[in-house]
Amino acid sequence: MYRCPFCGDSAKHANKGHLYINASTGQYKCHRCGEEGNAITMWSKCRSIDNKQAYKELCNDAGIRPVEKPVREISEKNNLAGVDLRNRVYTYFLKALPLESKHKDDLLRRGLSELQIHNNMYKSVPQNSQYRWKVAGYIQKRLNEMGKSLQGIPGFYTRRGPYGEYWDFIAPRGYFIPVKDPQGRIQALQIRLDEGKYVWFSSHGMPNGTSSHAPAHYTGGTGRVWVTEGPLKADIASCLMSAPFIGVPGVNSWKEAEKILSEMGIKDPIIAFDSDFRTNPHVAGALRKFISHLKEQGYFPQNAVWPSKYGKGIDDVLLKLHKKEVMSVSFIVDGVPVTIKRTVTTEVSVG
Repeated sequence: MYRCPFCGDSAKHANKGHLYINASTGQYKCHRCGEEGNAITMWSKCRSIDNKQAYKELCNDAGIRPVEKPVREISEKNNLAGVDLRNRVYTYFLKALPLESKHKDDLLRRGLSELQIHNNMYKSVPQNSQYRWKVAGYIQKRLNEMGKSLQGIPGFYTRRGPYGEYWDFIAPRGYFIPVKDPQGRIQALQIRLDEGKYVWFSSHGMPNGTSSHAPAHYTGGTGRVWVTEGPLKADIASCLMSAPFIGVPGVNSWKEAEKILSEMGIKDPIIAFDSDFRTNPHVAGALRKFISHLKEQGYFPQNAVWPSKYGKGIDDVLLKLHKKEVMSVSFIVDGVPVTIKRTVTTEVSVG
């Protein structure tokens, strides 16, 4: 993960980068501004030259001779396991892990109850290597009974030791957030790092590893569907509002939300991106593209906005209601006022 050379990332947080680069394939994507491509396209954009010239310059810098035939992008073989197997593995996996008190306290602070934390299966990433190997070995043993393997499960990869090959998984400090599909299956895991950033539980480019492919998250529930930024934010907003939410992996990854909308036949989602779209042109641009695209595809999206004094994200707004710091908040949904009041439960009224 690096700072993006195109949007510059956040000037306020100098150490916070959104540009993901795959070292083995050369593919990159910035989840802030949406720029993506490979080494050649990045060089051509940074140097303001065409791809052909960029390719020649890179070959020259590397001391290799350019091939005569046109350069073709080689896609990596997709060895991602099916969602049913991923769900089974991640369920075994999370049940075997504890939740540290500091991570539980963070979730409680953000408005989730102990029961919701338990039901959503948030767990801490274990740091002890021997414990990790024991957990991975336990899961592989369960899979052996099914004739399956951990290969194709994002986050897991193989190591080689004195006694042969064994399974391990990536382990940055933080806690796991299950990312579910409309059927409630855990299709991927995201990690909230202790420093506040979010990364995917992915072992792309590692021995027998694979990418998570950063899917959108669906919380489940009844009522009008809302779309917001991030799986955890979607979980919190869903619990505080008692409404279904889709959490996109990034503002420019809204096509992942469209997949869920299409699968479920939802035509009228409410889009609730962070309020910083007023000051952040990248968020504003992504929001416009998302809404315009949905309308072109026959959807009827509505955009929800709220006064920034209530908080940046919709989860921040709902948390103020939950804590009774405010007794009601008025959203503007495509020009129509929508008031959310906090009584014994959260009530939504239009007009």
